[in-house]
Amino acid sequence: MWARPDLRAELKGLGLLRSPDLDHAFLHVRQESFLPESLSLLAYADMPLPVHISTNPPTMPSPRCLVAAIDLLEPEAGLRVLIAGCRGGYPAALLAEIVGPEHVVVVETDSERRTRSAGRLEAAGFGAVRVLPSIPDETFDRILVLDATPPRQLVRLLADPGSLIGRGHGVHDLAFVKLVRRSGETAQMTFNEAPSEGAEGPSETADSGPVDFGRLFAVEDLLAHAWEGRVTGHYDQHFRDLVDETFSQGPLDPAAFDADREPSKQAARRAFQAAYILQSAGELERSADAYERSIRLEPTAEAHTFHGWALSFMGRYDDAIEECKRAIDVDPSFGNPYNDIGAYLIEVGRLDEAIPWLERAIAAPRYCCYFYAYTNLARVYLQKGLREKARKALRQALEVNPEYEPAQELLRRIDRERGYFA
Repeated sequence: MWARPDLRAELKGLGLLRSPDLDHAFLHVRQESFLPESLSLLAYADMPLPVHISTNPPTMPSPRCLVAAIDLLEPEAGLRVLIAGCRGGYPAALLAEIVGPEHVVVVETDSERRTRSAGRLEAAGFGAVRVLPSIPDETFDRILVLDATPPRQLVRLLADPGSLIGRGHGVHDLAFVKLVRRSGETAQMTFNEAPSEGAEGPSETADSGPVDFGRLFAVEDLLAHAWEGRVTGHYDQHFRDLVDETFSQGPLDPAAFDADREPSKQAARRAFQAAYILQSAGELERSADAYERSIRLEPTAEAHTFHGWALSFMGRYDDAIEECKRAIDVDPSFGNPYNDIGAYLIEVGRLDEAIPWLERAIAAPRYCCYFYAYTNLARVYLQKGLREKARKALRQALEVNPEYEPAQELLRRIDRERGYFA
């Protein structure tokens, strides 16, 4: 699980944290101070995080999104900064560390969020930051928009010279927008990717080249919706359905716990959903970290199993197998880890070892996908030349799920080939 030095290395590897002042702020402002105490172990995860405990909590931006915005804002000591939207107070603390707390004003119309953020800022040593219910009649050198306020509405508050950073709005405008006021004129610039200079080396998780802000925001929104319990479209629904199916009849089935009384379980479930979103996006290191957070919040066989799955995509089969064994220790009735161990052993050529694990998956009382284990067993038998046994296993897979195409294809292949191996 990442600590602050790990996250800092990740951000620098992406070409973010380019400013020495922002780097200093990142090292000196404790993110834990701006999270609910019971969720403090989420600190330094690279994803949006809940700023308080509730059924549908607001979130602070992921570190990569927030750092990218502040980098583009180019704050300097002594500049006056306005932030639209508290987001828990952490963004204000980072900027206050750079420009000075007395130069930062935060506007938050929601009284509960405003009170909570002001209290956290004061406790963290940034009591001089003003947290207001409405925009003051002042001008600012820099403006950071973190809520839904259209950036153009705030241009009138910019000093000359001055600049504003906000997000583009809509699915076709996933970019940072920078408005610059100079000599009475306002120019708009759109940033679709991060400047590439200043990176200290490639990240293991990043593609070559600068950060694509369109992709960043597409993933960011899915992660925020997961934590906030929102469904706004097809993809949100898809990921929620997968989590519902995965935890059905398990310890994090919503029917099994009270979210208000057991917030760590709700957070574990949402961290799991965030992890699966990241895994689906190919962000494997971030995904593995998020699965670990889910496990720390509430150990479940499901999170251990999916963590192993993410590790397997990195080629770390031994680690994936160990993670599945931890899943079995947590809940021996859950079938997925037995099948997955068998699948990983097949990948590394340990066929005979795979068979008993797959048989244990088939015998498990809580498993939604027995057809996977039957099909993997058929794969072993085919590689060992036992085609009739493979045929039988595939027919059993198709009895469970007649539409499972991999089993259908393997069975067709057996029927096409001549010869017989008992």
